[in-house]
Amino acid sequence: MMSIAAIIKITSFLGFLLLCAYIYLVIIKIRNTQIKQKKQSWIDQHQEEIEAYFLHGDIEKVTFRPTKPYHFSALEDFFSLYLTNYKVDKANDPIKRFIEHFFLDEYRKRLKDPVWSVRMNTLYFLDLFQIEEMQNDLLDHLNSKDLTNEEEYQIYILLASLGYERLYELFKESKGLPPFLLNVMLNRLVHEENIDDYIDNFYQFQLSWQLSLLDLIRNKNLRSWKIVNFLEGLLHTEDMELRIRALKTFAHIGYVSSSQVISKWYEENSNREDWLSNAATGERLIFARLLGMIKDESFLPLLEELITDAKYNVRAEAAKSIRKYKNGKNKLQEIAANHSDKYSRNIAMEWVERSLDYE
Repeated sequence: MMSIAAIIKITSFLGFLLLCAYIYLVIIKIRNTQIKQKKQSWIDQHQEEIEAYFLHGDIEKVTFRPTKPYHFSALEDFFSLYLTNYKVDKANDPIKRFIEHFFLDEYRKRLKDPVWSVRMNTLYFLDLFQIEEMQNDLLDHLNSKDLTNEEEYQIYILLASLGYERLYELFKESKGLPPFLLNVMLNRLVHEENIDDYIDNFYQFQLSWQLSLLDLIRNKNLRSWKIVNFLEGLLHTEDMELRIRALKTFAHIGYVSSSQVISKWYEENSNREDWLSNAATGERLIFARLLGMIKDESFLPLLEELITDAKYNVRAEAAKSIRKYKNGKNKLQEIAANHSDKYSRNIAMEWVERSLDYE
């Protein structure tokens, strides 16, 4: 059992640690307040000069040149607030001209700072101010041994917004972003106007990029005959995950170039050795869902085969898809009454009684 003296020592030590933490936080707060006051004082001191610069835009007449760290920080805050409240003429942007004239050396130094937050804030401001002259520095930083996933993501976003011509080449050489950052980035970069370029380069991207692009096409509801033809080609790839993503996208789009494409695909794949395996369960399930989205009467025999699947989820998806057809409820009643397989009869009856809104 711990003695009273030991308890007192531990309590005193913990109290000392809390006191040190409190003093540290107070010092940090005082320091931050002082820096904030210095920044505001410097801006107030040069307010008229800054306003004059925004009026005439003559960089050679600037008298409020930043020389100290808090000068740069004060101007970043001022310019950020200005861009939030006002639109600037991109062809004659006084902020961008000022940054390119006075900030580049500071930003180059910050990009090499050992502190991650300093580098990330620098990338944020480069994006905000759209500084093309830093492109080579950004490319060099992509090869840095200290590069983090978040920095790589931000640099890709920045290079894309700057119109960097070899962006696709960088994507192909990417070390690999986490799925979340990759999805967020592609969501910002890919749109209806440039999706064809990504499709043209699709097979040169890493698998993680390919899967994210397919998710993006589905989530953004991008539609064109080029996309349809591209997806139909993916149905024949050897990679099962790519096939499943292509089927999911088709199920979302709701149409193909021809019903024969789907019938022929099923004929070929249902004869695969692994078609009925556990590994292919997801593929069979998504295929059944696809048939319910397209609703071509010629697909009903395929769904009647899938309703006999050994996996409940596949049978349920097939029954739900049949229910979506014009006379689907009658077809399910027929299966429930006459089918030789009791599991098929049971799932058919379930979906006779359920609403299509049921998930």
